[in-house]
Amino acid sequence: MGRWTGIAGLLLAALFWGGMIPLTKYQLERWDPYFLVAVRSLGAAPLLFLMMLWTDRNRPAPVHVPASKVWFFGVVGNGGFAILYTVGVQFSDPILAAILTAAAPAVAAVTDRVFFRLPFNKLMVPGIIASVVGCALASIDGSGEGGIAFGGGELLVLASTVCWAWYSTVAQRWCPDWSQVRITFATMATSGTAMCVIYAVLALGGWVSFPPSPPERWEEAFSLGWYIVTVMVLGVVLWNAGVRAVGVVTASLYINLTPCVAIVILVMLQGAQPTTQQLLGGVLVLAGIVYSEWRILTAKQPVRSV
Repeated sequence: MGRWTGIAGLLLAALFWGGMIPLTKYQLERWDPYFLVAVRSLGAAPLLFLMMLWTDRNRPAPVHVPASKVWFFGVVGNGGFAILYTVGVQFSDPILAAILTAAAPAVAAVTDRVFFRLPFNKLMVPGIIASVVGCALASIDGSGEGGIAFGGGELLVLASTVCWAWYSTVAQRWCPDWSQVRITFATMATSGTAMCVIYAVLALGGWVSFPPSPPERWEEAFSLGWYIVTVMVLGVVLWNAGVRAVGVVTASLYINLTPCVAIVILVMLQGAQPTTQQLLGGVLVLAGIVYSEWRILTAKQPVRSV
C-alpha cells in the first residue's frame, strides 16, 4: 500500500472514530461500559470474518503465526486498551484523561523506541507537539468548574495508550503478509472472547448487572450496530493499513483529528457551538500534520513502514 493511500485511509478512520464520543455517551445511558466493550469487540468478529473470506480469496495462504502470538496481541493490545481506557476514564479527571489521550503520537514514538528499538524522525517533533496540544484543546471541556485533580485513573489511561501503540506495531511485525482485514479479525475475535469472559466474571461477582438491558428504542440498537461497523470494523482495518503504510507515530498524528470530527458531528446533529479553544485546537492539529508531512517530504526521508 502506498503512503498516500494509507493517509487517505487514516483520514477516513478519523472520520469514523469521531463518532466514538457522542455514540458512547448515548449508549452509556442504556448499558454499562463493560458490556459495551465486550459486545462491540466480539460483535465485530463475524462481519470481519466475512470480509476476510472476500478480501483474501485470491491471496496466497499466509505464513502461519502461532496462536499464542495472535491471542497475545489481541488480548493485551486491543483488549488491554479497551479495559484500561474504560476504567481509567471512569476514575480520572476528564481534563487529564483528555491530555493523556491526545499525547498518543508522543507515546507511540516512545513505545516504538523502547519495545522495538526503532529510530524516531526528529523532524516530526514540532508537528507532534502541535498535534498533542491541539488535540488536548479540542478534547477538553472548558465549561466545567473547579481545577484539575488527579483521580488515580490517569495512569490507566496512559497504560491503555501504550497498549494500543504496542499492538499497532507488533501486529504488523508478527503478521507481515497478513491482510489488514485478517489482522483485525484476529484482533477482535481474541479480544472479544476475552472481554466476554471478563464481563461474565464481573456479572457473577455482582459488579455489573446481568442480563444487560434490551434496547427500548430502535435508535439504541442502530447506534450499537453502527458503532460496530464503522468504529470497530472499518475504523480498525483502516488504522492497521495506515500503520503499515506510514508507521504508528505518523498514523497517531492523523487520528488526533478525531475530537475535531466529533465537534463537527455535534454541531451538525445537535446544533452545538464550538468554542474558540476547540477551534484553535483543530487548527493546531492540522498545522502539526501539515508541518510533519512537509518536513518529511522536503527532507526526502519517507516514513518507515512497519
